Amino acid sequence: MNPKLENADNEAVIAALKRAEKMRIDFVANVSHELRTPLTSIKGYTETLIEDLELGRPPDPEFLKIILKNSNRLLSLINDLLDLSAIESGADHLQPTLIDLKEFSGTVLDALKQSARMKETEITLEVKTPQLIADPKRTEQVMVNLVENAIKYCPVGSRIHICWEEKSSDGGTEILLRVSDNGPGIPEKHLDRLFERFYRIDKGRSRDMGGTGLGLSIVKHILQRHHGSIEVESALGKGTTFICRFPNPRTLAKN
Repeated sequence: MNPKLENADNEAVIAALKRAEKMRIDFVANVSHELRTPLTSIKGYTETLIEDLELGRPPDPEFLKIILKNSNRLLSLINDLLDLSAIESGADHLQPTLIDLKEFSGTVLDALKQSARMKETEITLEVKTPQLIADPKRTEQVMVNLVENAIKYCPVGSRIHICWEEKSSDGGTEILLRVSDNGPGIPEKHLDRLFERFYRIDKGRSRDMGGTGLGLSIVKHILQRHHGSIEVESALGKGTTFICRFPNPRTLAKN
């Protein structure tokens, strides 16, 4: 073998290992931070409640609400971490099923109706292709994550449009799910990193809204498990569109 090619291969392997190690270190640091923040709050308010009880003061209901809020945040984070691990490792075997997209989407949107109503958000649905072969549970997770995000991060009175359609591709055809909103849009500098674990545009605001920072990463990995992909189009003041690409059902391999 050519020594130069061998050296180049070795350097590529070393570079890949370094990137993987950095990702591992960053992931551990992010998880530690995300866990420490609510735990610190729970510990502080619990200690204050114990002190109040020892001094004969009645417990402050607001403290209990804060403890419950942070406990729920911890539970959501742990559930998302376990979910992401199962998806990435392939431990959860996909069960591709024929999905009636109109009925399926209606059921998903019914579950989100209250959240949309609270934000006075109008959601419209357009189904241009009747069926999709995919894992129903994971497909629901994709749709819920994207629509929930649009409801959360768009201002009151916004509009969200959901569209299922079939498009020709180099490999045949693919089923597209588009989730579009007329919200404030996302700055271009953030677009390439949106699907990274724990990446947030506004960290404080995302946490206040209950986000774990893992939702879009989970969506990306679900699409990858289906041999599909996800992309985002956005411009400030012009809204955002997430585009999920599911492969032609005939090419969907069993997982």
